[in-house]
Amino acid sequence: MKKKSKGPVCEDCNKTISVLDLEDCVETLCTKCHSRRVERKETIQELVDTELSYGRDLRIIKEEFMAPMETASLLTPEQLDTIFINLQELIDINDKFADKLQDLVELANEQGDEDYVTVYIGQLFLESSNMFLAFENYCVKQAAAPLLLEQLEKEKELLRIFLHVSQTENSLLRRMNLKSFLMVPVQRIMKYPLLLGRLHKSTSSHHEDREAIKEAQCRVEEILDHINAKTKASATGLRLRRKGSGSKKSIGTDNIELNKVALETLCWTRNEVKIITAGKLQYAQPADSTWPRKYKNLKFAPIFGVLATLGNPKPYNTLDEVMLFPRPHTVPQQAALVIIREKGGRFQSIREPMYLDKCVVAIDPELPEVFEIHEMAKDVFLFKAEDPKDTLLWYRHLKYLSLGQGTWRHRRNGLANIMIKNKPKPV
Repeated sequence: MKKKSKGPVCEDCNKTISVLDLEDCVETLCTKCHSRRVERKETIQELVDTELSYGRDLRIIKEEFMAPMETASLLTPEQLDTIFINLQELIDINDKFADKLQDLVELANEQGDEDYVTVYIGQLFLESSNMFLAFENYCVKQAAAPLLLEQLEKEKELLRIFLHVSQTENSLLRRMNLKSFLMVPVQRIMKYPLLLGRLHKSTSSHHEDREAIKEAQCRVEEILDHINAKTKASATGLRLRRKGSGSKKSIGTDNIELNKVALETLCWTRNEVKIITAGKLQYAQPADSTWPRKYKNLKFAPIFGVLATLGNPKPYNTLDEVMLFPRPHTVPQQAALVIIREKGGRFQSIREPMYLDKCVVAIDPELPEVFEIHEMAKDVFLFKAEDPKDTLLWYRHLKYLSLGQGTWRHRRNGLANIMIKNKPKPV
């Protein structure tokens, strides 16, 4: 009796395609996985198309409403700021994000990837997570805009005429009024979790980007919850409703506030900042260099730390035991540690940032539960996390980023003593 021959194996689910289904399958995909790939591609294309459409609406707000109102002095600068908030920041962010989305899709098309398997949307969202702080700023303040606009329309006849004529005569507005356009950024951020949820559902469990998609979805949902929490006290506050995913939150609302304080302290361009890690730490400031002998007597104070870079560093492995010096093109323009303290339910920076181009990061092999940051010509600080594993992770992040900062490191092979030539010992 002849054995039945096995069919090919599906690329996505790794299941054998039955002989009976071979006519319906596409190349090495079973019928079910083929349908999921089609849905995934359609979702990615919808994300790109709607992002471009969102950008066009932002420009309509600026060019057809804000600019004419400013030129004709229909409103004061303060009134314009209240109504349009951080519109220009949202436009700049959309420009960069939409360009990155289009680049991913165009590259996939050039490589013949018809199903967009090589398009990593989750990774892009995580790399662009700072843009949600701009959404938060807009959404929290947005509730005051329509109220002021309604009041000004009653008081200013020229404004009322301008808005009416614009809505009825300007074809670019699609007969939408200004209040409707002002809701566009709010509607956009609410759309992201839905698109990411669909994308996660239609992405193969073996796809490298699947976990990143879920994490990105959780992060956006965290932002929505945080916005609701900040507007809860206001009777007219905006409420962003979403379907509960039942998924575990990847970051706390505290981290959102920490990142915001860090960005304000650093005064870097938000679009170019990458938050490497953030969380609870403890720190102490020893009186002298003999601190290892007096370690048990040191008092550590609880703080929060935010490690940020100006520009995205190339991916690196924090599990590597031997920390080699990064090549210049793999490191960001700048890196800094911001120390923050919570007081009365509010977060505030307690000192100037520690810029890693002016710091030496070290750890004593005999005291691996604590690491040291020495600011040149300044003070020495000791840090540790609640979990020794987290302490080591913080240290490796800081060590790697500090090794590539500062021209003096390249001249001396990154070591304080010019006579030393050996690589640092693994930790």
